[in-house]
Amino acid sequence: MTDGAADRSPRRPSRAGTGHRRSTGRDVAELAGVSQATVSLVFSGKTSGRVSAEVEERVRHAAAQLGYRPHASASTLRAGRARTVGLLVPDITNPFLGHVLRGAQRAGREHGVTVALIEPGSERNWQLTAMNALNAAAIDGMMLFAIEPPPSAAPTDLGPTVLVEAVAEGFPSVLLDVRQGTAAAVGYLLELGHRRIAHLGADLPPTTFKARASQWRRLLRRAGVDATEAPEVLAAFDLHAARGAAHQLLSMTPRPTALFCDDDLLAAGALMAAHDLRIPVPDQLSIMGFAGTLLSEAATPQLSTVLAPAEELGALGLRTLLQAMDGQATSPEPLPMTLVPRASTAPPRPPDR
Repeated sequence: MTDGAADRSPRRPSRAGTGHRRSTGRDVAELAGVSQATVSLVFSGKTSGRVSAEVEERVRHAAAQLGYRPHASASTLRAGRARTVGLLVPDITNPFLGHVLRGAQRAGREHGVTVALIEPGSERNWQLTAMNALNAAAIDGMMLFAIEPPPSAAPTDLGPTVLVEAVAEGFPSVLLDVRQGTAAAVGYLLELGHRRIAHLGADLPPTTFKARASQWRRLLRRAGVDATEAPEVLAAFDLHAARGAAHQLLSMTPRPTALFCDDDLLAAGALMAAHDLRIPVPDQLSIMGFAGTLLSEAATPQLSTVLAPAEELGALGLRTLLQAMDGQATSPEPLPMTLVPRASTAPPRPPDR
């Protein structure tokens, strides 16, 4: 290709850097008055004998004006380096996330991709700051675990992005089948004979937690349980916050005979509260966790829970992100969960039947 036939006179772009949309090679081509193929040649380092110095300078000047940077995947492949993706999580101390990371790293190694773990925390402004920083850095894509993208953001604004345990329009999502998992957990408590099944929920915005709550309510309504028999308290995703929230639930009259918790971490806090109040588990209170982490096995008594395939979730997230990087990602089917009954649940005492 020569730089004559394909190129056009420079003109002002209709979207020259306005708004928050990430600039593309097409925007650069429009501003520089050249073809997209010429822009690709300039940033591939293959301009010798094909693009004049004047045209190359024009393209680079247009790119600088727009704040455009070529997609990192192309440059890393040319340099023979592994591609890099970011996994953003709200809380690195959650034991479940270690297994998600391990699964993503395992799948990444198979495809020459390095996974970087970033913890912006649960504060929304820091999450948005972290996303913007990664978007501006030489990174090939992002996985957001239980973190929602910026409001009104489109995938083209962030680059290749996959949501894990979160949902937003236009973005591919990788999810656990939490409705099926909740049905297994709450259904099991109902089968044991419990009616006053309270909900210790996570005070977090992603859809995955709202789905637990809506499914819990639906199952109790279907079982004919009055709403007054099934209170709900939300807690920050923290052991001590869960302990305090469980105190509230266990101080109610009549007291719940079972607690359905959004996570094993919250269930562990509920166990601490039961111990504080000298309520024996499971003789006078059944506690059901969610996720199937090692914490559920280390607790005393061991927690009944719903096992989530954490490593598979991370690996599926990485593979879906690779598809997004190729421009062809779709949301896979949610991963099923498995009920694991243990010592923290039992039928309610006869007076509570």
